[in-house]
Amino acid sequence: MATNKKTVEFTAKNVKAFTGWLKRFSAIDNSLLLEVDQAKSVFIAKTYNEERSVVKMSTIKFDEAGLTAKINVDPKRVKVGIFNIPRLIKIMDQFNDEEFTITVEYQELVNETETQYAGEKILLKNKSLKMNVDCTSLNIFKYIPDNLFTSSIAAVTTIVKFELSKAMIEKTNGLNGLDNDHKFVEFKYADKEILVSGKNYELAVAEATCKTTPALSVFKEQYSTLDVENYDVNLGEDRLVFLSKDSDTTTVISKAEDKD
Repeated sequence: MATNKKTVEFTAKNVKAFTGWLKRFSAIDNSLLLEVDQAKSVFIAKTYNEERSVVKMSTIKFDEAGLTAKINVDPKRVKVGIFNIPRLIKIMDQFNDEEFTITVEYQELVNETETQYAGEKILLKNKSLKMNVDCTSLNIFKYIPDNLFTSSIAAVTTIVKFELSKAMIEKTNGLNGLDNDHKFVEFKYADKEILVSGKNYELAVAEATCKTTPALSVFKEQYSTLDVENYDVNLGEDRLVFLSKDSDTTTVISKAEDKD
């Protein structure tokens, strides 16, 4: 059963930080379930590929995104289904020259087991231009609660921990592009170093200490979805967990099972 329509309202002038944050998800999927947490003044989103072998969670504060929220006496966490991230970004780009408003219209959806707050429409407006974007149904998304991500998906028994710099991510991406007849990239430990290798290259990316010699391969296509930032990385038996030092972002890439 749905009740009356409600809104979350923002004012903004420059949302480059917000659109840049949205872009980090489109590398995995153009659709996104965006959560607007009014009580904590943050946007939260999690996305995953079809096989769920790469999962990303990130948050950004309203003010860091370039938005100022109108105070709501009854703050909710609103789920906003975005069908096409690049299209929404192009729409927002039309408003970046002067102050404008963003209004999310949402409804309270109540069933026997839970209450959800679902976005219906995003309205953008300045003195000369009005645009609107219909929100997509929440039914197309498999929702990942915060605690499921942190306590299960991103939880790993760490075999070796190391730092991976922005420069090394750029370097390995370039090498992977040259190694294009091979679909895997391997992380391994040897001689107090973390090595990243493809079919035709091997690169030392960090110093580390480990009592064993673990190795884990992931698909290059999934590795390429990693944001170019600085990370603390936990290598486990079946996954790599990348904890960004530059943003509130965690990316989990699972071990590649297909070795054909």
